Order: sequence, then C-alpha cells, then structure tokens
Amino acid sequence: MNHPFALATSLLLSLPLLAQQKVLPPGMDHVEGPLVYTYPFGRADGAMQVLVDGDRLTMAQGVITGISFRPSQVTSTQIGTGYTKNYRITAYTVTRPASMMVTDPVTNIGGAPGTVVFNGPVTLPNSGILTQQPAPFLIPMPFSAPYPFDGSQGNLLLLIETTDLTPVPSLYRIDAVNFRNTTVTGLVSDIDPNGGCPGAGGSLSIATAEAQAIVGGVIDTTITSTTNGAFPVALATLSLAWQPTDLTPFGLPGCSSFGGLGFALQFLFENGGGGYPHALWNVPVDPIFEGVALYTQVLGIPPSNTLAGAALSQGQAIRIGSSSFPAQKMMAAFRSSTGWFIGTAGEFTPVILFDGVFP
Repeated sequence: MNHPFALATSLLLSLPLLAQQKVLPPGMDHVEGPLVYTYPFGRADGAMQVLVDGDRLTMAQGVITGISFRPSQVTSTQIGTGYTKNYRITAYTVTRPASMMVTDPVTNIGGAPGTVVFNGPVTLPNSGILTQQPAPFLIPMPFSAPYPFDGSQGNLLLLIETTDLTPVPSLYRIDAVNFRNTTVTGLVSDIDPNGGCPGAGGSLSIATAEAQAIVGGVIDTTITSTTNGAFPVALATLSLAWQPTDLTPFGLPGCSSFGGLGFALQFLFENGGGGYPHALWNVPVDPIFEGVALYTQVLGIPPSNTLAGAALSQGQAIRIGSSSFPAQKMMAAFRSSTGWFIGTAGEFTPVILFDGVFP
C-alpha cells in the first residue's frame, strides 16, 4: 500500500518560516553525512570558504547570529583530539552563486565589503567513537554582532580561517556531504540511541533503503521481528517533523516516538511464516522534494491488541535525494599549504547549523 505525502509537505512548506535555527544542506538535521571535512579545523594553518545561495537562508531581511559544526566519525578509527585555537570568520553578501564557485576567494567575493563576525578562540571537544550519529553541533562560533542578510540581494560567503600558527594534536573531522557524485541516493540514519523499545515477546528493527529514497522513488522500509508471532500487526509511521515524545504515560515506559507533524500510517500484517510486507511510501516526481527530511518508526502490536507488551523499533531519519545530479546550492573550498582547492567535483560541503532569524 503506497501513501503519497505531497499534500502534507505542500502545506508544511507554505507555512511562514519562523525557526531560529537552520541546518544546511537541507534535510541533514538528524542525518549523518557520508563524508568528512578536515578544514579549517585540525590544521595549524588552514581556511575554508563556504558559499550559500541566498534562497537557502531567506529571501527577506533576516540576520545570522552564529554558526556551528558537528564532529564526524565515519569509521571507528577516526578519533579527534580536542584543542583550543584562534579563528576568524568574515561574512560577505556576494553576487556569485554556489554553482559558479571557484577556488579563488577574491573572485568569489568580487569586491563585496566584508564584515568580521567572529574573531577569537574556538574550543573543539574530543571526538571519540560516536554512540549516536550524527553528533550534536558541538562546535559553536557565535557572531560578535548579528550579520544582516537578505537573499534577494545576493548570496552568503563565509571565509573561515585560522589566525595563528599554533600546531594542533591531530586532524579533526567535521560532518560533510557530497550530493553531486556518481551515485544517486538518499541518506538514512538511526536516531534512537536506545535502538528501540522491546516488548514482552521480543523486539522490532527497521532498515530503510537509501538508494530508493530519492525524488520519484519510494521510501522502502524493511521490518524485522526477533520473534515470529509476537507482533501480528505492525504500525508504520512516516512524519515530516522531528518531535521526540516520551511514551511512558501511554504504557510504554522508557520508550520514545520521534514523529510529529504530517503523519502517514500503514498497518502491516505479519506473514504466516514470519516477516512483514515492506512499508512503502511514494516520493512525488517533483524536484521540490530534494532535501526534504522525513522520520519513520514502527510499532509492533501484540496479539492482545493493546499497548501492554507492544514493541517500538528504532527511529530513522531520512533525507530525500535527487533523482539525478542535484542543483548546486551550497559549496565549500579549502586552503592548504599549496593554495585553494575544491575537494571534489560537485556539492561538497560541511554540514552547518545557522543561528539567526530567517523570515
């Protein structure tokens, strides 16, 4: 059974944007990127420039009050030692879009006046093996004064650079993405640190196929039970909003659901020999859905048809990918000892949390 969610998403996108935080690239709020970025952090002398198209932030008069990064791991051997070092951020409103970004920051800036919005020490925490991915945004860089920004007047360029040559203990990896590579795919991350909530007869887990979570594709979730017959009915949910809710008052102590606005539901019945049909949700063929964040979870209902003894799977966050090469709306470049470089062809950039007001 397929459940389109175009109407719910259209209603959500039509609401005034009142959030005071925005994660870019869009849809990465609770999804770990598949890559890492090692500039400007983890370097004695390094810099990074990030160019963001204005419509990614706001097309009206807003302000940016700071940015934050989050540590990344990717593999269990990639550990970063924390340190404190001085950095500077200069903000520009420029005419050059991200799709035309070049390595030379002077060309990207194009004569636009710069404003130093941060200049001081940054303390990076130790980055060990992550117990939950993605990590929180633990590397804040609050601006000394709000930076006015109106996307109708141009695009945002941030130049982030070290201001001393003090050596650092090791490379330091921050979360990053590259959506313009040779593989068309969505992204999926588990979002429940407890791995779900078992019931009296066993537990449930889910796995959502990244490759199919694209514009014009399908959200395809496989449901697995540890015990045949323990949960004859599985209730699968798909949500457009992140809203963790403690289910203790509903008879599921210590359990949490993660869905919010825009629920779609499917009842799936266990097969006679065990196993369930896949939970399938069509993604409309419309590029507006690229970067949409979704959240899915499954409730296992026991034979008593009550919450007593029910099980809850882990939650999963999904970022809808493009059906082809995505539009380049955000790009980054780094400065090494030999000059400026773009790490790879396409949209390659760290995941950044922007604080501010974005009408």
